[in-house]
Amino acid sequence: MKAQELDFDDGLFVFETVMRVRNNEIDISQHLTLESLTALLTEAEIRFLYSKGIKDVNADFQILTVTNSQLEVVNRVGAREDLLFELGVEQLTDDEVDIAIKVTRMYDGTSVAKARLQLNLYDYRLNKIVALNKRIKEALGG
Repeated sequence: MKAQELDFDDGLFVFETVMRVRNNEIDISQHLTLESLTALLTEAEIRFLYSKGIKDVNADFQILTVTNSQLEVVNRVGAREDLLFELGVEQLTDDEVDIAIKVTRMYDGTSVAKARLQLNLYDYRLNKIVALNKRIKEALGG
């Protein structure tokens, strides 16, 4: 697979949250697993959306879902390390939103990972992806 570097402008990040790596999130080599890192990225994304007033499922039975993700792991992480997750909207269109995520160690600021999550609005009643509604676009700065 061809590697695509994730470069983000630092002014893009408008939300921060901190999470500690738990013992059950590490593998036999005593490092954070890829699956656990992905789960932490998802938790950070949900916290970001919640801070913008976007609930999991809205009254119209619609939900923002990740339809594409890109992850670049820069450094390994051990148990009990505190990680800073910084998030921001990279791109917002009528159909999708790209969320940029930067992960760093709290104690020394070294880069751990970078990610891009592409979100679409899924309608459970129609059973398909629909255009982003006005409320979501406004909440995300569009």
